[in-house]
Amino acid sequence: MASEKNVSKIIKELGYKPKEHACIVVNYAPDDSLGSKLSHFFTLEYYIMQLCEEEIVFLPLRTIFFAGMFPKKEIALRIPYDTLRPVKITEVSKLNYEVTFTTDTGTVRLSVQQKKWSEFRTAGTVATGYSFLNVGALVALTESWKSINWHRKNLDNTFSLLQNLPQYQAS
Repeated sequence: MASEKNVSKIIKELGYKPKEHACIVVNYAPDDSLGSKLSHFFTLEYYIMQLCEEEIVFLPLRTIFFAGMFPKKEIALRIPYDTLRPVKITEVSKLNYEVTFTTDTGTVRLSVQQKKWSEFRTAGTVATGYSFLNVGALVALTESWKSINWHRKNLDNTFSLLQNLPQYQAS
């Protein structure tokens, strides 16, 4: 998987100005319906969420995998800060946060895996380039492996930046 440095390079090549250490792995949050929860369970659609100078940019991870690290700008989803209304961060379980963006045109709810267990979950394996099966439990517990997990390292800073937006709504 892409390192944080490569993600930043791709975002810059697409014409955006990424903020440092403001990049995490997200996916859509299901609503309360059973169909939505089942769809979410069987779908492995993850996105890189990068906070930039003027907007939040989302890139599908599969684009980076299959485009050979050369995604097109049309593939990126962008939410300009000036279109945001309330931004809300809520801890929905001991494993995930939910980030809700309300814009001029609708609402986007995202699920964000907490950093504590991210080495054993998709966010951490995506952010390190290793799957749990490739490294084993003992390696995943080492500090050196945690140090390359940019999702873990960036989560607090990214949430802090979101909370400092004028549109932030405390929950």
